[in-house]
Amino acid sequence: MQGQAPLGQFARLMAGLPRQAGTLVRWSLQGESDAAGRSFVTVRAQAEPTLECQRCLSAFVYPVNVDNRLEIVDTEAGLADEDADPEDAERILGSQRFDVLALVEDELILGLPYVPKHDVCPSEHGSPAKADAPQADDARPSPFAVLERLKKN
Repeated sequence: MQGQAPLGQFARLMAGLPRQAGTLVRWSLQGESDAAGRSFVTVRAQAEPTLECQRCLSAFVYPVNVDNRLEIVDTEAGLADEDADPEDAERILGSQRFDVLALVEDELILGLPYVPKHDVCPSEHGSPAKADAPQADDARPSPFAVLERLKKN
């Protein structure tokens, strides 16, 4: 399966985010089974939500690219199978009626950073006010300069 949906349709994803442009979420799901009879689904989704940088508080677009393989189990006991290899895929509980967009939304939420921030905030570099301002380090000597002289003696 594949499709696209407006970002605004994902209410849980949008909670707490700044106002969004009318961008689309592109998603696809691909199912498969292995020789042991286990069922898997690979979830892929791309979105570009607008987040608020926690350093400078300005909005920026954050590309989210999800590519996750999940094992579908039949019972809740299968979710907590302690004999499973920890390297295996994460597990989800399958059902006859499965909300595909809710699964895509879950994966997108997990793809968002816990603390969104720019790699380099626009206000940190290239600001004329900062370039002309005197540096605090130049204005006063280091308190460790005395220790450095003692070390040389």
